[in-house]
Parts: sequence; C-alpha cells; structure tokens
Amino acid sequence: MESIQTFGIAIIGGSFSGLSAALSLVRSLRNIVVIDSGKPCNQNTPASHNFITHDGRNPKLIREKTILDLSKYPNFHSIFGEVQSIGKSEKGFLIKGDGIPEIHTEKIIFATGLKDVLPEIPGFAESWGKSILHCPYCHGYEFVGKTTGLWMNENGVFEHSKFLKHWTKELTVYTNGPIQFSKEEEIKLETEGISSITEKVKTLIHKEGQLTSIQFVSGKEIPIDALYARVQMVQHSSLPESLGCKMLPSGHLEVSNFYETNVPGVYAVGDMASIFRSVAHAVHSGNIAGAMLNRAMILS
Repeated sequence: MESIQTFGIAIIGGSFSGLSAALSLVRSLRNIVVIDSGKPCNQNTPASHNFITHDGRNPKLIREKTILDLSKYPNFHSIFGEVQSIGKSEKGFLIKGDGIPEIHTEKIIFATGLKDVLPEIPGFAESWGKSILHCPYCHGYEFVGKTTGLWMNENGVFEHSKFLKHWTKELTVYTNGPIQFSKEEEIKLETEGISSITEKVKTLIHKEGQLTSIQFVSGKEIPIDALYARVQMVQHSSLPESLGCKMLPSGHLEVSNFYETNVPGVYAVGDMASIFRSVAHAVHSGNIAGAMLNRAMILS
C-alpha cells in the first residue's frame, strides 16, 4: 500500500477551470496536484468558440497544450483517477479514490463541473455539442440563418425563442409532448411568428452528429440543421455536498465573489458554481480562485 502523498492544494477536475487554477497556483509557488477522471462535459464538442487565440480549436487540444505548459513547473503534479471520498483531517483533508493514492491536502478546489442529462432519444447524444447546442454564443455563428429548433417545454420559452431569433429567423419550438408552459407564452410565440410542434419525437436523424431531420412517432419528418436544447443539469460530483458545501436552488454551489464555498479551505470553480458555461468563464473563475486562495494562505 502506497504511503499518503501530501500537497498544499488539491484540484479535483482537470478541465479548463481546474487547469487555470493550477497555472495560477504553480506560478505562486504552491505545491499542487490535479486529480482528473477524464470526463469533461465538452468532450463531444469538436470546436470551442468565444475564447481568444483559440477560437474554433478542439477543446481537447487546448487542454493538452495547457497540461504541457503546466508540466514545465516542478511543483505541478497530476493524477488520473476518480475521487471517491474526502474526509476532514486535523490540518486539512484526506482524499481517497479508486486507482489513486491517499492524498492529504490543506486546501481543495473543486472543478468537477456539471453533467448534462440528455433525453433518451436516438440521435440526441450523438449530436450533442455538434448540432444540438446549449449556447448561441458558443456555437450560434456556425448556424446563422439555418433551419433551427428549440427543444424546450417550460416557462421562459418565449424569452429563449426571441433571443435565438437574433441568429436565425427559421425557428420552431419542439416540446416533445403537450405544452407545459403558460398560455400567455404560447400567445407571445404565435405573435412573434414562432410555431410550436408538440408531436412526440421518435428519433433525430443525423450524419456523424450533424442533424438532417426530426422524425416523429407519427412517421412525419421535418428537416432541421440545428437544435438548441434546454436539458437538465446536475452536479457531476456529490463530493462537495458531502463535505457540507451549500447548494443553491438552481443546483449550483454557493460561492463568494472569489469562489470560496461556505466550507473553510474549499473553493469551487467553473460551471458547477455559475450559470455561465463557456471556456472563457471557466478559465476566468479558475484564475481568480487560484490567486485569491494563494492570497488567503499568505495572509493567514
């Protein structure tokens, strides 16, 4: 059995927010470890956008280049594996997991992100992040003027629809069943010239993740190029909550402006603690958290 490894700071999650925090901290002379299970939420996305100097680049390549940069620092360490439990110790935290050594750390930064719960409809998961999209700022430019749908059946659908019309006028709402949003919103959609189709969807037809049409249970088929979807999101990891970190009604972790949770010594970054789901924001949050955690340790 391996002896316990000790680090000043453990970052759990090695995508953009976690690696950004790591860079801030190794340059602040902190001895850190990044523990990553290799399951980023954007692993299905071929290109990342709205991130300067990397617009249109594959996010996997950006991560690989970042790890290469971090590897030049002797105080950077990384472990591939999944954390199973975290316990409080007299001087910090004890981390355990499958395939990783026991790790003692003074501080923790969670960067485990959110997980999308996708409808179990053929073609949905295969097209997610390619032509089924969560954000027009991230991917809308590539589908300007295209035949577009909004997969949504809840209040707020009118606001989302009107927003998406900035990128395309060819917009239809797909509810996949009887309408569940208010009559007022239904009337507003009609006034805006946005139709709603309530038929149950059988499959999303695509070619290597690029949508071509929607096929309904009735057998009818409608051509489509892009589909924005409001899907359920849950925390990828239950570890922060098990440590006592407060959750917001939205499902995000409650953090300060400097990404501190209510648990002393524990920070949370990226989309697990923010409504913004973009590479640029993930990097921003990691950079701020790393800098402010280092400051707190100096002044303590």
